[in-house]
Amino acid sequence: MKILQFTVDCPYPPVSGAEIRNAANARALTALGEVLTVSFTGAPAPSLPPNIRHRIIEAARGRGPWQKRSAHPTVHMIPADELAEAASIWKNFAPDLVVVEDIALSQLLALAPEHGGRTVVDLHNIDSRTLADRIGALPLWQRLRRFREHRAKIAQAREADILAAKAADQVWVCSEADRATLALGPAPAPDFSAIDVKVIANPIPDETVLSLPIAARRYQEIRLCFIGHLGYFPNIDAVRQIGRKMVPPLAASGQPWSITVAGRSPREIVRHCCATHGLNLVENPPRLPDLLAAAGYAPIPLRFGGGTRIKVLEAMAAGLVVCATNKAVEGLGLEAGTHFLSGRDAGELAAKIVTFAAEPQKAAEMAAAGRAFVRDRHSFAAIERTILQAVDGLSARRPD
Repeated sequence: MKILQFTVDCPYPPVSGAEIRNAANARALTALGEVLTVSFTGAPAPSLPPNIRHRIIEAARGRGPWQKRSAHPTVHMIPADELAEAASIWKNFAPDLVVVEDIALSQLLALAPEHGGRTVVDLHNIDSRTLADRIGALPLWQRLRRFREHRAKIAQAREADILAAKAADQVWVCSEADRATLALGPAPAPDFSAIDVKVIANPIPDETVLSLPIAARRYQEIRLCFIGHLGYFPNIDAVRQIGRKMVPPLAASGQPWSITVAGRSPREIVRHCCATHGLNLVENPPRLPDLLAAAGYAPIPLRFGGGTRIKVLEAMAAGLVVCATNKAVEGLGLEAGTHFLSGRDAGELAAKIVTFAAEPQKAAEMAAAGRAFVRDRHSFAAIERTILQAVDGLSARRPD
């Protein structure tokens, strides 16, 4: 079997959430045959796993982020030369299965009738919902001032969700919550029951962190670590909430504390927030296990976004006590008070962390429960098994 995977960014090395998911999907698909990944941005991969090759769309080099070039709020309106190159690769490779990353590249699904192969669109997020969240976070005057424009953009994004889901032979989502959001969304999708949607959970990014020690002494000190793509709107908002609402109660507790914020491509607003509130910013960290091992708590006060939740899986696997809003763990099936510390906002989470630091054995028990949960459901073996079952079901429906 030959599998073609189109991604926005090169998934190697896998650093951000999207890259981690894409790389894990590709690795799982090698159990079926040869995998060719094709990306529209990024540098050639320095090294690749066995049975995987990688190419870059040469026509896209040097054109900058597609979001700044596309008139559509969620779809990369692929220029003719880039689309022709993608079509040529598809035709020459002659894949049996084509996996397209997210709504951004959904325009590629139109190539399937001519070039063949079954198609999957892998939704890391439900982009229409993320867009609606982003608009909803604007000040009221900005929302009212551009009300019609915002409403049109959300409608465009929702239409793109539905068109992609109908065009693909199968849709992958990250969670049952995302499956429900895709079905209902800002506007219900017609005939959604006919769309084949599979939940493909996200993997633990680096399973070596499962060996990090869980002992009470790790949680006595208030050492926090937030990791995520620092150019992504929901994460930027979370860092601001950490600075504005978590730092004051931690400082007022009288106990020593530290907060590390680490991730790829931080915006200037993130740098400013960290400098203003005394957060330790680590830009583009080469290795995450060392940062995770140095902390006991993972604050994740997300208010927006969806999809991957990889920062939660990563922290739990590493033995941190995840301290999160319900939005941050949405769709994972975690139980508040057993697997993670729940709070309505960053301020409430900070107060609970201070209390937990006085009960380190209780914190250690929660960390152990969280690790066991993600090890059982989000190990690579579990992800591979789910993907192979999904593809097997897709192949069974192949028309003669």
